[in-house]
Amino acid sequence: MIKALIFGANSFSGKHLAAKLADMPEMRVYGADIVPGSGSFDEFAIVDIGDREQVGKIVNEVQPNWVFNLAGLVNGSAEDIYQTNVMGTVYLLEAVQTHVPKASVLLVGSSAEYGMVASENLPVTEDLECKPVGAYGTSKFAATIVGQSYVRQYNLKIVIARPFNIIGAGIPERLVLGAIINRAKKVLAMPGEPVVKVGNLDSQRDFVDIADVVDSYIAMLKSEQWGEIFNVCSGKPYPVRGVVEMALARSPRAIKIEIDPALSRPIDLPVLYGSYEKASKAFGFEPKISIEESVSAAWNHAMEKVK
Repeated sequence: MIKALIFGANSFSGKHLAAKLADMPEMRVYGADIVPGSGSFDEFAIVDIGDREQVGKIVNEVQPNWVFNLAGLVNGSAEDIYQTNVMGTVYLLEAVQTHVPKASVLLVGSSAEYGMVASENLPVTEDLECKPVGAYGTSKFAATIVGQSYVRQYNLKIVIARPFNIIGAGIPERLVLGAIINRAKKVLAMPGEPVVKVGNLDSQRDFVDIADVVDSYIAMLKSEQWGEIFNVCSGKPYPVRGVVEMALARSPRAIKIEIDPALSRPIDLPVLYGSYEKASKAFGFEPKISIEESVSAAWNHAMEKVK
């Protein structure tokens, strides 16, 4: 029996990961999150990863073989972001080192760790120097450094995922595609010509499906590449505008796009995409789901919830 403990279990990725793990034989899935969760969990606990005592208590009680840290704060004050993303990682790894030092741990970082990337450095590989901008990217990079230090200092079994732009069924509203689908859902429920307001759509990003992402997380733990960092991406850029138009094309009524200056922000990075060559060589990672399938799944999931 393998016991898997997921922090951030009620998140977009957490729910998909739990469902994938639940389908594996001899697997018991434990969820931990700051908000109540439901779904593919054998047990679920309310845990604030920014609270040392709560984290130590759940790790000691569950005695997991696998630990996934998907918990993280994207927006908010710098203090809250660093407390959750950096100190939460410290508390978790301290608990693992104390209670289950032989457990396999996956930390989830972000492509935001790379920061501003010059065009000559595309596609981004894991050996590119990270120069994050802002509290979120900086905190994720700090957590990565913390994870690698625990490998060196305590011989803990830790591997680090660095996903790019995750999309698919259940995508949250804080992500661009999720926000626009949610706006479309609202205007379709109203009479008159449906209009969706958007910000600047002129950038290109690397989109990867949530199912491919969670498959990579599990494969990483199995590969035992401790201390290593792996990009999780599609390996190619796709225009954000194209993704939005692809989603809205699924509407039963034509939806007009309208640029709202209040939603726009300067494009600080016109194009960003990664290379998954390292992950491919290490554990055979290969994105299988097309962007068309991902966008369709995101749209259908949101509209099914309305019904």
